[in-house]
Amino acid sequence: MMPSVALSADELHAASGLSPETLSRYLSSTGWAPEQRLERATLWSRHEADGDFQVLVPGDQDLRDYPSRVTDLLTTVAAVEERPIRLLLDDLATTGADTLSFRLLPSGPSGTIPLFNAVDALAGVRELVVSSTYALMNEQPMLVQGRRPESVFDFARTVRLGTPRAGSWAIAAQLAIPRADANAAPPLARQVSLQMHRAVRACFAASGEAQRDFSLELFLRRTGEGVSANVCDALAKLGRDGVPYDVRFNWAVQRPSSVPARSFRFSTRRIEVLHTAAEQLKVAVPDGEVTVEGQVSKLRRDIGEGGQATVRGPISTVYGSSERSVRVLLPDVLYQRLVDAHGRRQHVRVVGIAIRGRIERVSRVEVLGNTTAS
Repeated sequence: MMPSVALSADELHAASGLSPETLSRYLSSTGWAPEQRLERATLWSRHEADGDFQVLVPGDQDLRDYPSRVTDLLTTVAAVEERPIRLLLDDLATTGADTLSFRLLPSGPSGTIPLFNAVDALAGVRELVVSSTYALMNEQPMLVQGRRPESVFDFARTVRLGTPRAGSWAIAAQLAIPRADANAAPPLARQVSLQMHRAVRACFAASGEAQRDFSLELFLRRTGEGVSANVCDALAKLGRDGVPYDVRFNWAVQRPSSVPARSFRFSTRRIEVLHTAAEQLKVAVPDGEVTVEGQVSKLRRDIGEGGQATVRGPISTVYGSSERSVRVLLPDVLYQRLVDAHGRRQHVRVVGIAIRGRIERVSRVEVLGNTTAS
């Protein structure tokens, strides 16, 4: 059993106000399971790699020792989650919003962080929300997101940030979840929360596998789960200078989710891997079939037949889309077609096989029409 922790007067008051139903809903959403119903309490358990944990949820808020029983429960849960009880109480009190808690673990005085680390952490939270919202609105995965529509930022403006807490440097992003029938379609805020959860979980898995032997393939094959250069960059910004941090998801109590709430610890090494992945994803043209549509910007005749062209525009690959310049190797007939399109300032569509970052085997070239005159 975990040793009891002395709560402040405010924390004890908050703990005493938590109903058995609120405690049970939180435990259920964070991986605990009811094991045994006793006369005036329910025993809950949770299995972790380092052992099994148990807590008692008192059944009656009018019990004389209700505050001390809840304190024991909170002490155990906070220890399992490896965070202060104050942050746990904040999540239990926020019943109408999905909450993403970011707890940075810098060296230095408790509750403080270097200025630039704080600025980048906030920028990282913003980009994680924005990129996840945009990804939700697109059917195709994206290696790199370009310009996002204003509707994405309109939603991001509804997200509220909590005040940093002492004991670490923690901020909480709250996505308000409106009350609705349990059978109703999930609101946009819940969909964005789940999209962020998928993306963070996928980046966590990829960065873990890539710590020993980095391979961009580990990230590319998870683009369907939300991995992109933008998300990797956001998570790397949160840990500027290699400062480790935790990300924790908690769902609004008034609308439970079947997806277990989870926390993810990003170490200094994982943050380094994410930074590398973000930089490589920004310029990646993965091997396999590729379609690029845009304007020819450079031409170079090779010795013998054929030549090379650079086309800039949206690129579709087997892993997702991006927008960048790509070099294309063409036989003479197709090369001449791009020369003519370049002279007439026409857009083209090129389909072929990418090998080592360039399209080497072109199967189709289409001339689409004139660009808009500047």
